[in-house]
Amino acid sequence: MVNKKNLTVALAGNPNCGKSTIFNNLTGSRQHVGNYPGVTVEKKEGNVAYNGYDFTVVDLPGTYSLSAYSEDEAVARDYIVKEKPDVVVHIVDASNIERNLYLYTQLAELDVPIVLAMNMSDIVEKKGNSIDYDELSRLLGKPIVKTVGNKNKGMEDLLETVLKLYEGRIKIEKIKIDYGEEIAQELKKIAKLLSKGKQSLNEYPVKWIAIKLLENDSSAIDVIKKLSNEEEILDQIEKSRHHLKLHFEDDPEVIIADRRYGFISGACTQSVRITVEERHDRSDQIDKIILNRFLGLPIFAAVMYGIFKFTFTFSEPVVGWFELLFEWMGGAVASVVPEGLIQSFLVDGVIGGVGGVLGFFPLVLFMFFSIAFFEDSGYMARAAFVMDKIMSKFGLHGKSFLPMMISTNGCAVPGIMATRTLDSKKDRLITMMVTPFMICGAKLPIFALFIGAFFPSEQGANMMFLMYVLSILLAFSSAWILKKFVFKGETAHFVMELPPYRIPTLKGLLLKMWERGWLYVKKAGTIILLISIIIWAGFTFPQMDAQEGVSEESVASMQMEQSYAGRIGKFIEPAVKPLGLDWRGGVALISGVAAKEVVVSTLGTIYSLGEVDAEEAGSLKEALIKDASWSPLKALSFLMFCLIYLPCFVAMAVFYRESGSSWKWTSFLVFWTTVMAWVASFVIYQGGTLLGIGG
Repeated sequence: MVNKKNLTVALAGNPNCGKSTIFNNLTGSRQHVGNYPGVTVEKKEGNVAYNGYDFTVVDLPGTYSLSAYSEDEAVARDYIVKEKPDVVVHIVDASNIERNLYLYTQLAELDVPIVLAMNMSDIVEKKGNSIDYDELSRLLGKPIVKTVGNKNKGMEDLLETVLKLYEGRIKIEKIKIDYGEEIAQELKKIAKLLSKGKQSLNEYPVKWIAIKLLENDSSAIDVIKKLSNEEEILDQIEKSRHHLKLHFEDDPEVIIADRRYGFISGACTQSVRITVEERHDRSDQIDKIILNRFLGLPIFAAVMYGIFKFTFTFSEPVVGWFELLFEWMGGAVASVVPEGLIQSFLVDGVIGGVGGVLGFFPLVLFMFFSIAFFEDSGYMARAAFVMDKIMSKFGLHGKSFLPMMISTNGCAVPGIMATRTLDSKKDRLITMMVTPFMICGAKLPIFALFIGAFFPSEQGANMMFLMYVLSILLAFSSAWILKKFVFKGETAHFVMELPPYRIPTLKGLLLKMWERGWLYVKKAGTIILLISIIIWAGFTFPQMDAQEGVSEESVASMQMEQSYAGRIGKFIEPAVKPLGLDWRGGVALISGVAAKEVVVSTLGTIYSLGEVDAEEAGSLKEALIKDASWSPLKALSFLMFCLIYLPCFVAMAVFYRESGSSWKWTSFLVFWTTVMAWVASFVIYQGGTLLGIGG
């Protein structure tokens, strides 16, 4: 029990929300009126005794936001930030809930204790609407009290709730509004610079100041004038605002406001039942179809299929040009550089390895472009809403959809890091365990290579969509098993954010596509190049001496089998043979632990070294087609293993850190994904063989 017997309560809210009425109800005649120092804004304070405490109640000026564009807003904000009241009571006009909750999103960002007073709750009922206050309280992470100010109802409940919150008898949650990847990155840059002078910002949360600076808030800019690195911060703000304006073709403050309203809209969609239709804007009309309980899932499936259809259809000719380019480069180098180790290093190690990965660069770009379109349009937020009910049945938190989509959009590493938005450690661990199952940008070249080689071109999008569906089903099934037997407990609630629909800008889409694509190229130019060289060396040494009476083809084959990498492949071959794979597939899978793209570069090196005449070597896809040891069924088994088995080294290192530096859970991740991959591939290959499907 807290010993303090005096506590300060600040009443905040929009104009005309009934705040002054509640203030009068609480304080009665025990109030006095003056002005805040230096301004003409009226200052109202009053007192009320309750349950052994003396409450000092401050009626803050009515305000729609805390952006300090007016004296009222500045006074309200400065009082909360500088005077630090014990509890802030945010009074909401429940009959106009979405508009009123905009102020709440900013109060919550200040990280202050908040009680929500849903005033005029009787008007809501008269309109034929209803609010699930318990659900809304869970979603917003704050206690809610129903009040009717003009009838003096709910005042004692309000005081009791304030007291419980103050004494720590009510659990509150911190809300996190998802401002989107682009804004989040710019906020990190600004916050990093602010942290250098954090001691001068002790009145303000760093993240809150960063948001205000990005919004070009003049009073926030005045605050940073105390800092020694003011010029550096101002320069970063200008760069960040310019970048976001270029991407969205709109001011950052507009985008931030959209995201806040999206958060509010998501909370209200899940907790407010409107029986008399009141909202008729375009977003709501579209959402009636998109979020329909029967149509939502088929529409989501159609969108994902459309993404793969677009990607494969339009990227196919460009991928063909890239393959021809690398074939020509290999032949050109082979014709200039004398035969020997140097030629083999350049043609087989560098061009054969890295070229196999970069050949699919156009396909990756098309994929990133199409996904960016649906992200920027606002649809992906709706996809999370559609998937939430299904995911919760499998033990996945609704917020788990975001890390899974981030992994699909690019890489498992940021996907794993995005699980920080989940408050429960159990939910985080489950999501981190299944996020690597998604078809990330690194796995895309593997799927494109094998689907292109073993399935008709017109079936490319269908096969890719099938693998995507399988990845989701496997992730959900795995989550269900983990939740049932390993991470027992109830899944937490969260707010589905529904930002307004926007028409994506071409410039923004191209920027996002290139930013993600450039990371892919950089990986190919560094990690994949290094691993390709190591793989080349592994298959090249120790070198065999030429033998009389043995054909060059036989020597090349024997060289690979007797090399260091070949010996490793032969050692693990018994483990992968039940999956329909030989030692070459095994080596490729092992190399993929470094980076999934390396699976393709390893196969590129293997088949390039297997060619006697480098100038006549075809593309890797052609080499796979010619190899009788492969078949569509074996290719499917190989893809299934690649889809599930343990993530790359970097992803595992991030998993280790995000799991609390736990070797226990990192080891379990390795075990769990490898066993699942082997079992799934075994079922596909052996089942297909029994059914007589192209073994």
